[in-house]
Amino acid sequence: MLFEAERVQLLVKDPTDDVLKAQLPPWTEHPRALLTILEGLSLWSGGRLCAAAYVDERATDCFEQIFYAGGLVEPASPLVTVDVCPRRDRPRRLGGIGDFRQLRLREVGR
Repeated sequence: MLFEAERVQLLVKDPTDDVLKAQLPPWTEHPRALLTILEGLSLWSGGRLCAAAYVDERATDCFEQIFYAGGLVEPASPLVTVDVCPRRDRPRRLGGIGDFRQLRLREVGR
């Protein structure tokens, strides 16, 4: 996941390919909306989901509001683990509905 001031991008991969790309607005009407999406993906895949959240420095408030409902909710789930990772630039751009290069950083580090 990439949290930016103007959008939230979600990239889901399996070991061989991209499975799902989504671009969402930087706000939600429900405090568990994002966690529920991630739990649904975990149920779909039949296993625990490990997610990485890259947060742009201009989007810290967006991340806090979406993921913690501004401090009202502690996002805990037996199906999902979310790690907040430092954002690093990468020159390659993916085609499709937006720029998902930040979400591929975990591959580069392996």
